[in-house]
Amino acid sequence: MKLERHVGGLSLARKAHYLRARGWREEEKGRWSNDIFGLHPTAKALHHQLTDDLSQALRQRGWQVLGYSERGYVQLRDGERGKPCSLPKALRTQARREKRPVAELTYSLFLAALLDVEGG
Repeated sequence: MKLERHVGGLSLARKAHYLRARGWREEEKGRWSNDIFGLHPTAKALHHQLTDDLSQALRQRGWQVLGYSERGYVQLRDGERGKPCSLPKALRTQARREKRPVAELTYSLFLAALLDVEGG
């Protein structure tokens, strides 16, 4: 799932600000490092951070984060007894529960994280 498609376009400056505010460091042009995720090109760093922000937002809605794969994919569980699933499946399930389109839910979760980063 290309998360960036669901959160709208971000300028390079806004991507850099978003990543820096989330603890990433620009090591060289187009490569970012983070203590948790390691060194990645901008697109992959953004994907990792979006995955983390969206999964943390789902935690606030009762989902459990079970863990991350080496490639940065997260596995979630709906409550205590739900079956493990991917982030896209969790977003679809939560959107259905809230009777909202998936893109709308995803964008609202991202905006909340972005506002948190930008202090708004």
